[in-house]
Amino acid sequence: MDEGFKWRVGDVEISSIPEFTVAMFAPSFIYPDLAPERLEQHRSWLEPKHLDPATQKLVIAIQAYVVKTKRRTILVDACSGNDKERPSRPLFHRQKRPWLQRLADAGFRPEDIDFVLCTHLHIDHVGWNTRLLNGRWVPTFPKARYLITKAEWEHWQDEEKRKAYSTDEHIEDSVLPITAAGQCDFVAMDYAFDDEAWLDPTPGHTPGHVALRVRSKGQEAALSGDLMHTALQCAEPQISSCFCVDRALSAKSRRSFLERCAEGHALVLPAHFPYPSGGHVAPAGAGFRFTFAG
Repeated sequence: MDEGFKWRVGDVEISSIPEFTVAMFAPSFIYPDLAPERLEQHRSWLEPKHLDPATQKLVIAIQAYVVKTKRRTILVDACSGNDKERPSRPLFHRQKRPWLQRLADAGFRPEDIDFVLCTHLHIDHVGWNTRLLNGRWVPTFPKARYLITKAEWEHWQDEEKRKAYSTDEHIEDSVLPITAAGQCDFVAMDYAFDDEAWLDPTPGHTPGHVALRVRSKGQEAALSGDLMHTALQCAEPQISSCFCVDRALSAKSRRSFLERCAEGHALVLPAHFPYPSGGHVAPAGAGFRFTFAG
């Protein structure tokens, strides 16, 4: 279901802007360290919302969030984008999806966005940073400052590290054009937008990966980026994905994040959980139970 959703966190409004949802990964592929018997122990609650019974693949949403505080309008993670050459990633190759219309349906024009936060620089988080105009990749959000952590930027300067992740030139078409336009800022991993929204360092998936924390009128939310691709990583926080640069550090960041979210009863908004995506976590055995909100 490619349908947006809105939440209120005190005075802050958070909107999901979906691109698409699909049964994408076999559990054994994305979680190579997950024992088959552990998957079976969770199957009863994973199916059918998180694990598609027909394909036996985990359901993944590709979406962005818009966080509107008293002073800022922040777009978090710009999905995979249209018209991008992604021959090694067929799901993202030369897309023609109505994501900008969904942004408009949620009440935002590209020029309304003050900041674009890249929690990290993977293909499915930077695509709509740019769009194709007269044969050139130009910033989609003309008035926005695009924020990337310094540690993340430094990691992707290494050509070998780029090639190890993907042969598709996503940095070239979705990141370098915003730096060339002078719209990119490289920030510390604890950067604060204002007193309602700030970055939370969560390295491991990539070296400069960050979450976004939100607090207003005693309520909290946390946008987790790729700390968890699916709710299985809440139940089994020690399991990191095959895309993690440092699996052990990713697991450490994830457990700390989930502990803090459970303690503060924060609304957790992951990048890739299926509709309605947002929910709460609570301790359950050696891990955490994720329950959808709304």
